[in-house]
Amino acid sequence: MRAHSSRRFTVDVAFFSGDEQYASEVHTVSATSQSDARQQALRLSADSIYDDPRIPDLHRTATVRVG
Repeated sequence: MRAHSSRRFTVDVAFFSGDEQYASEVHTVSATSQSDARQQALRLSADSIYDDPRIPDLHRTATVRVG
């Protein structure tokens, strides 16, 4: 069985309060797939200054850059 090799991915994480985006960050991660890269970036963004529990209806999205 061949091991999956890691690749470098750039992931844009956007922070929202309701429908309004109020911040974004870029994370570069090593992962075996785009899905893994997205999950890693979301985990990293949980430590961001923008991830503030006082912000109403806080949520994040992660978009892997292609190309």
